[in-house]
Amino acid sequence: MEVGAVGIVDRVLAQVGKRVEGCIERSGKLLVQAHSVVRAAPCPSCRCWSRSLHGCYWRHLAERPILDKPLVLHVETRRFKCLNSDCPRRTFSEDLYALAGRHQRRTRSHAKALVALARALGGEAAARLAAELGMAVSPDTILSQLRHSAHIRGVPEPRVVGIDDWAISRGHRYGTIIVDLERRAPIDVLEGREATGVADWLRAHPSIKIVARDRAGAYSEAVETALPAAQQVSDRWHLLANLRDHVERMLQRLGPQMRQAAQQVVVDEATLGQQGRPWRSGLLAWQRLSDDRRALRLALYEKVMALHAHGGSMKGIARELGVNHRTVRNFIVSGTFPERARRARGPTPLDPHRPYIEQRIAQGCRSPRQIWQEVRQRGYTGCQATIKSCIARLLSPQGRPTLIAIPVRTLPCPSARRAFGWLVGWRKLAIQEPKNANHERFVLALCDIEPEVAEVRSLSREFLGLMHRRRPREFDRWLNRLSRCNAPEMRSFASSLQSDLDAVRAAFTMPWSNGQTEGHVNCLKFLKRQMYGRASLELLRLRVLGKN
Repeated sequence: MEVGAVGIVDRVLAQVGKRVEGCIERSGKLLVQAHSVVRAAPCPSCRCWSRSLHGCYWRHLAERPILDKPLVLHVETRRFKCLNSDCPRRTFSEDLYALAGRHQRRTRSHAKALVALARALGGEAAARLAAELGMAVSPDTILSQLRHSAHIRGVPEPRVVGIDDWAISRGHRYGTIIVDLERRAPIDVLEGREATGVADWLRAHPSIKIVARDRAGAYSEAVETALPAAQQVSDRWHLLANLRDHVERMLQRLGPQMRQAAQQVVVDEATLGQQGRPWRSGLLAWQRLSDDRRALRLALYEKVMALHAHGGSMKGIARELGVNHRTVRNFIVSGTFPERARRARGPTPLDPHRPYIEQRIAQGCRSPRQIWQEVRQRGYTGCQATIKSCIARLLSPQGRPTLIAIPVRTLPCPSARRAFGWLVGWRKLAIQEPKNANHERFVLALCDIEPEVAEVRSLSREFLGLMHRRRPREFDRWLNRLSRCNAPEMRSFASSLQSDLDAVRAAFTMPWSNGQTEGHVNCLKFLKRQMYGRASLELLRLRVLGKN
């Protein structure tokens, strides 16, 4: 197998004019000796070819491991005399640039592997993994390779960029990331988010024509200072987030009205789900299954009676609902919902104690353990699980009124964030929850108590539709109505939009946004936490830029 591996090395070295003469193993390493077969080479200064041999020397280049063994190439390099009398160079070496750079002690393939490890893991972790892979180097060497690769990496001049900030230390230090939106790759990471530093960077890149940003004023000022001709695009998500912030501020101001509206909403059991029958979880599995089947039959019964009330025939109703016509006839003839006949059962040890259990429940006791201990003193010999199942069935009977009257419950007053989701219907920025009739009743009650809430609701929903359909002309008319809104928070929102009107209008007409930039910020934060926040910003920048 080693002979086959050496054959592969021979074919690779033949491309740079080398021939493998032999391979030996020494100190756990494979040493491959390659002689040069180059007879002539061009002078790097005057480009004149020369066949006059001046001498030779050997270069020792580390290569990627083969068969779990480190590989070292001993490569003969020939020197030639320059025959051009006008050339300032007297001697020169043959070109090995395809194999390794000048003064390098490892091949380009080996250096490329180290750079990939450095970009993925940093210094210390990459050095540990490289040692396991047979490329033992120090962390400083790996970081040096990463810095060297950054200098030779060419990046085309950007035309469309996105700018966003990120926290180096939240509340204390911040940085700025700049992303080429056309290449979908970050092109620079800066320290600080001040307008002066960003403006200096923008002046160094006059090719930029479009800048997508959030609503921060520092970046807008930097673009206006450095590139006044560039088109700024306000991020659409941040526009919607600003709308949410202003609506929530209004709802926080209307706290008493929100509490009053919540007290007017009576929560019924049908909309509470599991909360309306808290003891259902105490039932046994077959009891819960029986309740679920009864609920399905009751729903079918209500559908049959509704269709019958509209003049439907029995067979027609049976065909529409996909049930047997005898079932439809039984429902219609019975007049009321026909309950299933209860299964006859014999006496149980709990029967003598059932009146006492009902009495204790009526007195307000809900603890199965406490009731179990009391009936044990009265002579009951069964287990606590039977008592718990009995209490659950008494509190949640099937088809009968409950033993204890359920008190009227009102809707708890929601937070401003939750009320915004109910008011506007923006599920992605509100708390995720299914649509509920109680929420709609709360919104209607709040709109009746405070008419400006209804106005804000209409304006907010219209703004969401305009943003979704991208209609800038209708946006101008909507902005005029917003500036005349009774709520001061919405007038403040209108003022902020008017102060950045060109960028806001561009958000309706141009496809660019800061979504890509936010994604690269997440990647940057992952790398920062992977380095425990202790490495320098320069290393973080190299790793972020090296990902693309």
